[in-house]
This record gives sequence, structure tokens and C-alpha cells, in this order.
Amino acid sequence: MFLRRLCRQGAVIALMPVFALSFAFGGHAESQDAPAQTAARAAAPAAAIATGPGKSAVLRLNLIDRQRMLGEMMAKGLCFIDLKVEKKLHRNQMSVAQYVFHSTLDNLVEGSPGLELPPEQRPELKNAIEEIKLAWVKYAEPLNSWTGGRWGKKQFALKVYEVDEEYEKQLSETIELYRKVLLGAGAVSEDTTLTILAAGRQRTLTQQMAKQFCQALSGYKPEETRERLQQTLALYKDVAGKFNSGDKEVGLSGGQPGLILDNIQLATTAFEKIEPVLKATVEGGTPTPEEQTLVAGTTLELLRHWEKVVATYVQLN
Repeated sequence: MFLRRLCRQGAVIALMPVFALSFAFGGHAESQDAPAQTAARAAAPAAAIATGPGKSAVLRLNLIDRQRMLGEMMAKGLCFIDLKVEKKLHRNQMSVAQYVFHSTLDNLVEGSPGLELPPEQRPELKNAIEEIKLAWVKYAEPLNSWTGGRWGKKQFALKVYEVDEEYEKQLSETIELYRKVLLGAGAVSEDTTLTILAAGRQRTLTQQMAKQFCQALSGYKPEETRERLQQTLALYKDVAGKFNSGDKEVGLSGGQPGLILDNIQLATTAFEKIEPVLKATVEGGTPTPEEQTLVAGTTLELLRHWEKVVATYVQLN
């Protein structure tokens, strides 16, 4: 029902944010009570960004990278609903994420006048998107079975988690293909590619850590999931440190805009609030319901900050 109502907001969907998507899943009360209105406000910055020929490659790179985050968000939402943590918020997130995932695949192939994105002409990239669409059927079948009135049916949730791991691998391979093709064509620079994908990876890790945290608590492959969560936290902290220091490994040199530095600092502060809970979970602890809610909300806050970082880099290139 929520997705159907959202789809009636034609103008909202046409401008569904390329850079500010995460604001549609913003503060808890706002996301729960008025997700469509929040999405409309989130769309405003995207409408003002002119991509043009020189920008389209950077935009494509950001869009395909963001798909990986959306996949993580859907699996994470399902898990938190199963745990009865912020159920309404996560249902709304899943609906929006699923719609944006689909529409982004179409935009990457067919182009989008609203985003000033031309149709894709490179056959290898068009084929890669078609393969993702075909693979989506395997992902969507258990996901839709789970959301289609059968909330909480464990067998569907477990199937989503299994397919999610395969799909994440395929998306990562497609992102790498985009990187190689766009670099080879001279459409983007090496530094720009490094920066966009490193910041985009942080965006994905915010949702991945939330998913793994939730899955560990739900009993899904607990030892393996805790080990993955530990690896995710280590990677997130390592890359965040490189952005803080302006490291060349993430394509940076010289000073950075204040908006980027501000959001990196805000992300650092937010992460510090939940790091002890996440570490305790890695070690086998069971967080309180309040701590579970804190992790669910704060990882969204992290996502918003890294989305702003990515958006600023996209605008600068």
C-alpha cells in the first residue's frame, strides 16, 4: 500500500533523489509518519544538479554503486522487522528502496531527462544491467513472498539472506566493470573513481553493519555473521580514517570542502555512539531493545552523512 501511494506522487518519483536518497529514510518520526513528503524534500537537491556530458560518467558510477547499498538496505529492513525493531520505519524503507532500485536500473540503460542522464550506448554496460535485472527475479521472489502479507515467515527471510549474498557479489562485479569501462574510455579520472567508490562503499557499509548486527541477533549463521560484522567494522573504520586524513588511497589530495569535512566528522561522532554495542555483539553479547533501536537509527544517520559526502564529490567532478 505504501509503495502504491508513493507511486502516485508522479513528480516525487520523477525526481527521486540520486544523491540524497537516504534523506527519505531520515529521522524516525518523520520517516514513519510522512515518508512520501520526506522523499519529496529529499528530491530537491537532485533537481538542481545538472549532469551534462562531462558529468554523466560520474553519475553512472554513483548510481551503480548505490545499488549495492539498496540491496543491503532491503535485507536489513526485513531482518529488523523480524526482530520487531522500528517495524513501520523499516517497512517504508524497504518499499522505497525496492522502487528506487528498479527505477535506477531503468535509468542506467534508458537514461533520464530529469537527471540529465543520456541513454547508455556501451553494450557491455547495458548487458551487465540486463543480467542484474534477470538475477533480481531470484531475489524478489522470496522478498515479495515475505512482504506480501506473510510478515515474519522465517523460511522467506532465510531465503532472502542466502540470495542477498549472491546478489551482493554480482553487484560488486558490475561496479568493477563500470569502473574499468569508464576509466578505459577516459570518461572519469583514476582519483575521481577512487573517491566516489570509496565513499560509496562507506555508504554501503553503514547498511551492511546494521544487517549483520541484526542477523547475528536473529540467529542467522551467528558465528559467521559475527565474524563478517567484525570485518565490516574494521573496513569502515579504516576507510573513514583515510577520508579524515585526505589519504591518496581514496583519491584525495590537498584540502577538502567544509561540507565534506563536516559530514565526515558527524559520521565519526555518530559511529562512536554505536561502536561499543556493535563490538559487544561481535563478542557474543546480546544488546538491549534500546540498544537495538539505537543501532537501527544511528546507522541511518551514518548513511545520510556518507550520502552527503558522495553527493558533494559527484557535484565537484
